[in-house]
Amino acid sequence: MTILSYFFILLLSILTGCDRESYIDYSSFNIKPEIISSQEHKGFIITDTCSPFYTPIEFENLERTSKALINSNWLSNPHYLEDINHLVYLFSNTNIKNSDIFIQTLNNSALIYKKNMTEVNMLKRKIQTDINYELDYYQQAIASLNTHLYIIQTHEQQQIENISIIKSNIRKKQQYYTKLRRSLRENLQTILHDNDLIFDIISDIKFKYTENNTLYCSKYLGAYQQLVSSSSHACIYYNKEDLIAKVPTKHQQQINVTLNKYIPKLWDTMVQLNGYFESDYNKQVFEHYLQKDLIIANNNLAIKRTLNHEQQSYHSIEKQLNRLKQLNQQMSTIMNSDLLDDNNKVNISTSEFYKELSPLLINGRINDPIINFSLLYNNKNLIKNFTHEYATKILNEYPKILTFNITSNGTFTLPKIREHHYKIVIDIKDSYSITYNYNSQNILASPPTKLTQKNPNTMSMENNLNQIISQQLFNKWANS
Repeated sequence: MTILSYFFILLLSILTGCDRESYIDYSSFNIKPEIISSQEHKGFIITDTCSPFYTPIEFENLERTSKALINSNWLSNPHYLEDINHLVYLFSNTNIKNSDIFIQTLNNSALIYKKNMTEVNMLKRKIQTDINYELDYYQQAIASLNTHLYIIQTHEQQQIENISIIKSNIRKKQQYYTKLRRSLRENLQTILHDNDLIFDIISDIKFKYTENNTLYCSKYLGAYQQLVSSSSHACIYYNKEDLIAKVPTKHQQQINVTLNKYIPKLWDTMVQLNGYFESDYNKQVFEHYLQKDLIIANNNLAIKRTLNHEQQSYHSIEKQLNRLKQLNQQMSTIMNSDLLDDNNKVNISTSEFYKELSPLLINGRINDPIINFSLLYNNKNLIKNFTHEYATKILNEYPKILTFNITSNGTFTLPKIREHHYKIVIDIKDSYSITYNYNSQNILASPPTKLTQKNPNTMSMENNLNQIISQQLFNKWANS
């Protein structure tokens, strides 16, 4: 044989790998003949990177998510329903029959949770209403007492001076507001040269106010566009597009720039002077503005002069101060309750709120949504069936290029294998499996053509692959 011929034989061996017929001698493994049925058995190639004994990430995620949901507090977890639905999705993706009971139970858990939250929100609103009523009482009583003490303890002359300061601030704001309107009119005149149109634009400026406790306001409120202003906890809008629509197209861009400059200043000055009455709320929506301050200051002065005639005693003032201290302590007790968060809103995640739920739990209007799923999770017989079916899924989905069939007479052909180290596992359906551990640094080496108990690195087990894998999965589920 020439060197060239030898090279081609070597190359052919490398390319074809283990593409030859082999035979397994079942009798050498002391496997009873009746166990070796007439049907074919299946073999698996196990490599360092691919093995049916590796626990799938999907199974680990399913078990971990199930346990996390069971240990989660349905009342304090704002994502509880989302977590249930995610777990339903994970069980559905297994595509195995034994998942159905878990899915059905989780769907029922979702219904129970929704019913629970209806009861929780009703109770929360009732408690919040009662607390708000109490807080309003204390706040009004404290404000009234503070005002009365301020009037008593502030000299009449100082109150007169305060009124003068407020009047002076009002005049300044009025002058500034007038100046702003004049400047706006003059700016419009340089663009439009139409006094009637300018009058219509300025006269038709309209605002809308909406309360808002979020960080962002929507850009539009109907046909009104957002106004960037210094108002906090509110969104301000004005009829910008209506105003610009009055103007010829060629001037609209300039008018837009002018309105952006003046309208926010006009709004802020107006509300500082007179507040703002919003018809949608049927009230003044700002607590503090100069005209209101002036009315209060004048009323306080009138009360002061009346009290001067009554000559309030030191004992009376001390009594009111003690009452004020008592009211503040009582209000503080409510505000510092474990039932409330930092914004004096009922916090359903607290143990105090859970105590409030006790009557509803006792009479069955609220139930533990996850208890039935928890029972399934810990049901050993059910989990054994589930992991058995999951093991079947793993074996059925094992890469076809790493599997082979063994005929009823024991012959088989190994697929092409590139690794130097791998295992051959022959799965005998009843309760046996045979493993051959192949490890060689010689690329031309190959497994024996006849597999017997006497071959090195060969062993048999009285468990088939499904039994081994399902037990491994069961232990993972039970011991995590």
